[in-house]
Amino acid sequence: MKGITRLLLAGAAGIVSISAANAADLPTKAKAAEYVKVCSAYGAGFYYIPGTDTCIKIGGWIRAEYNFNAAGSNLVNLSGASARDNRAEKSGYSSRVRSELSFDTRTQTEYGTLRSYIRFGPEINSDATGYTGQYTGYRGTIYFSRAFIQFAGFTFGKTQSFFDFYNGTLSYTTPYYAGSSTPVGQTVFAYTAELGGGLSATLAAEDGVARRIGLVYSQVAGSPTGGPTLSQNGSGTSGVETNGAPYFGFYRNNQYPDVVANLRLDQPWGSAQINGAIHDVSGGCNGACAGTTNGLPNSFGNAVGYAIGGGVKFNLPFAPGDVLWLQATYADGAISYLGPYKPNATNSVAVTRGVAGSGTFTTAAMTDGVIDASGKVQKTTGYQFSVAAEHYWAPNLRTSAFGGYLRLDYNKEAAAGLCNAYALQKAKTAGCNPDFGMLQVGTRTIWSPVANLELGAEIVYTRVDQKNTGDWTNISAGSSGSGTFKAADAGIWHGIVRVQRNFWP
Repeated sequence: MKGITRLLLAGAAGIVSISAANAADLPTKAKAAEYVKVCSAYGAGFYYIPGTDTCIKIGGWIRAEYNFNAAGSNLVNLSGASARDNRAEKSGYSSRVRSELSFDTRTQTEYGTLRSYIRFGPEINSDATGYTGQYTGYRGTIYFSRAFIQFAGFTFGKTQSFFDFYNGTLSYTTPYYAGSSTPVGQTVFAYTAELGGGLSATLAAEDGVARRIGLVYSQVAGSPTGGPTLSQNGSGTSGVETNGAPYFGFYRNNQYPDVVANLRLDQPWGSAQINGAIHDVSGGCNGACAGTTNGLPNSFGNAVGYAIGGGVKFNLPFAPGDVLWLQATYADGAISYLGPYKPNATNSVAVTRGVAGSGTFTTAAMTDGVIDASGKVQKTTGYQFSVAAEHYWAPNLRTSAFGGYLRLDYNKEAAAGLCNAYALQKAKTAGCNPDFGMLQVGTRTIWSPVANLELGAEIVYTRVDQKNTGDWTNISAGSSGSGTFKAADAGIWHGIVRVQRNFWP
């Protein structure tokens, strides 16, 4: 019996060993698939990049926009050919299709969060000329509005200026009056210190070239219809841009960045910020200005502009999302910080000039300053204030109302220099006063029939209160003809209809 038992156990052991050997020849079982996991550390929409400890959120939007009596960048028809009182030239309707795609990546490190962010997209406009050097026949372009890295309190790259506060948040229209507004971004090198209790302080070096909206030289002819575009850095031709570059006038080449600082408080009731900036507004002698003045070589002086301002945002108790914004800014030789930001094409204004002999003419030159005959930069001063509020009638229906005022003043020497440049162009000098004020008010309503879809409409009124008087002659009014034009204030209405699909979480 014991012999039979031993025989059976030996046979079973042999079978097991044979099965194990055969199993070794079979393919091994695949590892479980590595699925994308939700990353909850940074809010909704973030996921871990497989195989890493980095989280990413992909977002963006697509927008179709229809403008009535408006110009590019959602501006009113105030400047350039579109401002002429001539239906053959003034565009009463335009359209724009724009979209952006964003990638937000974050990794936790021993120094805090390492973040990189990029936002870009295509744009197609109904304008006839397109973009200089970028597929003008197709009238389209790819642009980058954000591309930055944040680490240990530092920000490197292209983002919104740290001077910005209200930034035209509650309007479609790019505002002239609403203080610093840099929707297309600025190149910055900044450090932000978190001081506790929602208080932070930032010191930044920002690209000041895009802040150059105009520096006029009194000894070179210029047309009031062209604003401060009286020969550009590196250009020898009056009124001609240099390679499409967005900086105008007789500035010296950029020597240092704008220095921007802010102190900001964020609380459950809202936010508050005070800010300041230093801007290089030194003159530079290029092209047509080269030569001598009073027998001496042209040598333009150094000048430093500055801006100071502040604002407050209140979260109102009437309905979730209700807000009220208030802001004011003063500038001396740094007019961009009041609202006229050069990339938005707000360097000059010339409104409704009509047929020679019977037309009206309105000008509002937005410049950082005027270089007088001695080469000294006479800086332009100005201020702005703005107020805006938004109310939610329902979670999917909201209305905003907004308005503000921009004022620019030229001192005696600056006014004389600018008027002299106009006189060299054979425009009138008597009654020439470049001071002006601009008022803008408007309202916007947005309805969201479903989540992440916005249907909106906006109407805006702009009024230019200029100080010129009398009849002006030979002001280069384009194909509207040259002759006598009467200086007058002007107002204009414009509207925007927008459909936008957001696809971020």
